[in-house]
Amino acid sequence: MDSEPKVDRRTVLEMTSVALPTALLAGCTSDNGGGSGGETTTTESTATESTTTRSTTKSESQTVRLGAKTGGWVGKAPKAIAGKQNPTLTLTPGQQYTVEWTNLDGKEHELLVVDGSGKTLEKSDDAEEQGKTVSLTFTASKEMNQYYCEYHPQAMRGDVETGSGDGGTTTTTGE
Repeated sequence: MDSEPKVDRRTVLEMTSVALPTALLAGCTSDNGGGSGGETTTTESTATESTTTRSTTKSESQTVRLGAKTGGWVGKAPKAIAGKQNPTLTLTPGQQYTVEWTNLDGKEHELLVVDGSGKTLEKSDDAEEQGKTVSLTFTASKEMNQYYCEYHPQAMRGDVETGSGDGGTTTTTGE
């Protein structure tokens, strides 16, 4: 008799997004020791300040957090992009990612991911309410080249670099 309620991935992400440490983003940071695409043990902190350990595999979504303001996208997490304007996102083809962005200035924003010819590959919902957070989940592909705001395409534009997809370390940088 299993009396515990089922919890989906979205609920877990919402419950843990209060204090997302860099370690949760294993596979999105260069700090995971150059793993081989296998299982990585990470530590995450929950809103109750307790610490739990769980495993992250390549099939789970990795999270990148950005802030949106007309002057440019602001890197929030992982640590490698924190505070950087329009950081480069290095993604592994075939890996699932969730990009969460928060409206910082109350202007209308929308995140698009495009290929080298400008064709839209992924598109988030838009938001113009300050403080609103929007999530976009997708599987990275080699065609991904840039991300930008539909309403501020010059100031809010960053590069996307894709690795070989051979299971190597996934890195998100701001260089």
